[in-house]
Amino acid sequence: MNTKPAPVTPVTGLGHTSVNPDLLKTVGYVPETESSATSILVDHHVEHMVTHDGQVEIMPLADALVTYPWLQELMFSLIDPTSDEVLRRAFESTRRPFGTFTWVHDNAVLDKPLQSFTLMTVPQERQYMHDITVIGEGAVVDSISGAAVTEHMTHGTHVSVSETFIHPKARVRSLDVERWGAQMDVRSYSGTKIAEGAVCSSISVAVNAIRSHIASSYTVLDDDAVDTNHSVVFAPTGTHRKVQSIVELKGDRSRCEQVARMVSDGGDIENETTLFGRGDGTSGFLQCDGLMISPDGTITSVPALVAATDTAQLSHEASVGMVDSDRLEYLMSTGLDEDEARDLIVRGFLDVEDRDIPDNLRHTVAGLIAKARAGAM
Repeated sequence: MNTKPAPVTPVTGLGHTSVNPDLLKTVGYVPETESSATSILVDHHVEHMVTHDGQVEIMPLADALVTYPWLQELMFSLIDPTSDEVLRRAFESTRRPFGTFTWVHDNAVLDKPLQSFTLMTVPQERQYMHDITVIGEGAVVDSISGAAVTEHMTHGTHVSVSETFIHPKARVRSLDVERWGAQMDVRSYSGTKIAEGAVCSSISVAVNAIRSHIASSYTVLDDDAVDTNHSVVFAPTGTHRKVQSIVELKGDRSRCEQVARMVSDGGDIENETTLFGRGDGTSGFLQCDGLMISPDGTITSVPALVAATDTAQLSHEASVGMVDSDRLEYLMSTGLDEDEARDLIVRGFLDVEDRDIPDNLRHTVAGLIAKARAGAM
């Protein structure tokens, strides 16, 4: 009698073998020939890491700490691993650092973007990672980062730390896109130091269904530094998103603009942003706009301004409201059904056509919103 067990066939859309370019494209991936460097981390290993430009170094964080001893001084210099219970437990349970170190050299002008991706493929996986990025003095950089799960993965836990150091007079533009599983718990912690005269512009897109995502960020600016951040957030039923941001205008004449566009279709969104004007002649602006397309969800916006000098100029605007019924009726009068009309309003409100969102991502973002509204994510 043959008692040998039958071979196990993995379910398509789960496991390491389900990673493919189509999955990566949903969070911004461009072909290798169109990038300066690419990093892909899957579950707990480095899947792919390569640089196509001699002005860029990219390597696993654990290797980088051995190669460049000065990196030890940067790690956890912007984020305290003991300040939060979730982060502390993740930090203490990790024996070997897992993540990516990226270093763009001084005065490098990259004509193609950097790209970095984090993927999870195994249900109920717990992933903890730490990325450190150093942008050299006078460098000009575009970057894309994305996080995603494979087709049938819905449950899991992800904890990430990201520390970025932008040196004097550098210019950085970044795009971050996430597509986690609908029943996942995610905690992300980011710290950014923008040195004298440097300029940073970033866009983040989070429109998928997720059980819980708490994102905490800290940004500090030196003299004449500029930071612009635009975020696009969508929360369907069953989703809870909380964004906690602190921006410190430490240097004289430093400036920032923080704009959040949030839509609830039955989910809950909390946005707490605190802006400190500490240097002389600083200026900062916070804008939080919320759109409710279902009475079941909530949007809470809590902007806070703290001027520590008499020359700081800080301001904020915040609004939360339901979909305009007149506009909805007008669109339906053109032949659209109610769902199509609502989708159009949401896409317009979230500014999916923003010129700074790459062309290859605009349709993807719009599709993610439509799927989330339909309960398919």
